[in-house]
Amino acid sequence: MTHPNETNITLNTNTHLNGYWLIFVLMFLVFMALALAGQLFVLNWRNWLPGAEGSTSMLNGVTSSVYTVISQLS
Repeated sequence: MTHPNETNITLNTNTHLNGYWLIFVLMFLVFMALALAGQLFVLNWRNWLPGAEGSTSMLNGVTSSVYTVISQLS
């Protein structure tokens, strides 16, 4: 016999994870747009994004800056 509260815990966890991924994807797209604009205009865009200063590739720089900002939010 299952308890009705077990499904509610699963739904709450999934909602929390969905919110995290929504924030991650939105911030990733914004930071990727900034990085692409910086690449197109041959600017040093890594100084603009927090946490991306030591990155060697654009994808790693954007990902590390998104993780940095998310960790500051929570």
